[in-house]
Amino acid sequence: MPPALEHQVSTRGREYLRVSRDRSGRERSPEEQHRDHVGATAERGWTLGNAYRDIGSASRYATRAREGFDRLIADLQKDRFGAEVLVLWEGSRGSRKTNEWVLLIDLCEERDVKIFIFTYDRVFDPRNPYDRADLLELAIKSELASAETSKRTRRAAAASAAEGTPFGRCPYGYRRRYDPVTRKLVAQEEEPAEAAVIRELYERIQKGHSLRSIEKDLEARGVRTRTGLVFSAQHLRSMALNPAYSGQRVHDPGRTNGHTLSAKATYTQAQWPALVDRAVFLAVKRKLTAPERVTTRPGRGVHMLSMIAVCDVCDGPLAARNSERGREYTCHRKSCVRIDYDGLNTFAEAAVMDLFARPENLAWLTAAHDDTELLAVQEQVAELQHELDTLADQVGAGTLSVMLAARAEPGILSRLKAAKAREAELSTPAELHDFFGPGMDPVQRWKDAPMPARRQALRLLLSPKACGELRVRRSPTPGHRCPVVDRVRWRRSDA
Repeated sequence: MPPALEHQVSTRGREYLRVSRDRSGRERSPEEQHRDHVGATAERGWTLGNAYRDIGSASRYATRAREGFDRLIADLQKDRFGAEVLVLWEGSRGSRKTNEWVLLIDLCEERDVKIFIFTYDRVFDPRNPYDRADLLELAIKSELASAETSKRTRRAAAASAAEGTPFGRCPYGYRRRYDPVTRKLVAQEEEPAEAAVIRELYERIQKGHSLRSIEKDLEARGVRTRTGLVFSAQHLRSMALNPAYSGQRVHDPGRTNGHTLSAKATYTQAQWPALVDRAVFLAVKRKLTAPERVTTRPGRGVHMLSMIAVCDVCDGPLAARNSERGREYTCHRKSCVRIDYDGLNTFAEAAVMDLFARPENLAWLTAAHDDTELLAVQEQVAELQHELDTLADQVGAGTLSVMLAARAEPGILSRLKAAKAREAELSTPAELHDFFGPGMDPVQRWKDAPMPARRQALRLLLSPKACGELRVRRSPTPGHRCPVVDRVRWRRSDA
């Protein structure tokens, strides 16, 4: 180390300060690092310029960019560094990636910038082959230490997952109990008030309620998050897709973000109690993640018979629209027919009310069944569907060959088809669960139900195998309106 460098008053230094997000309290904060640097540089008569700062990991396992380090590299590349010395608290503060270290060393060598490392109390000159070798060795050691730490962390996470222990932030619906002396986690338990909201969420999604309608209802009732915020539809969706509520502990070392599970995800039985049955969770998951589910279409779930009633001319669905004659239902495919919007809604609703008023018409829906067998079949359907979805995810991720998937798929589909058929024999359709049950008044429940739930029920009721398809014919007197009842034709599967 040239003695003149330590006593040269005009020598300028710039710091790179970084700390990981460390909850242990053992990391030196950027402010502490800066205080150490001030003392060391003052002894040498150096002046410190503006510092580069980052908070976050510098390892190759980090997912967030380091803006401060990126600015340091850019300033060196564009000759904007403006100092003779780069000051680091320790070698790993710079980077735990060998390639980044080599780039930094090369740039400092080209710009004749020395590197001072506080914990070594040493100035390294990248132009000196021995100093350069020491810096490169330091880079390799830093990356190796990072890799060892990552490996230990992954092993600990895998072991914790295998045991089904709680992890991360305590989910809404639960509370955690800690030992009063050691402060170690004892158990994750149900929080009654919050758990009731979670169970309601799953029940309403199953019955066809939209996330937006649930959001509005919870807001009106004053139900809030733990931080006092309104539950948004997006937040409710994320909660409904959380396997923790079905008593499942997820371990996903291949996850790249906080929401989407990778094909490497594994599930184990959790130590905490489930708030909903596994079959319920998987059924809701299928409903929320179905490819045909479109959540951005304007007017979704607003018009009672849109895309349900059928044109009797071309077999196309009817859709609601506004015209010079007012709001109408119009043939969506070829505009073959159009009919008064309110009139058709009133007609269809009267038919449903008449159906509900005569229980004998619903014998096929409310027939007695074995609850024990039904639950077992529903669990089987959910697990088989999950198995099929996982198979598709593995093919998409490249962890399973198409050939092996093709051999496994037919067997799963065959078992799934049989299980679904048995489920249909044993249960009232889920679309009608909101209207039928002990002590329920179907007519009043229909009036109180939100539009999405009504539409779910109408898709079932107004089908050829149920009450019949609601079909609209052309007006018998073109250019003139005639009663809706004269325009409607019911078509059943036995017609």
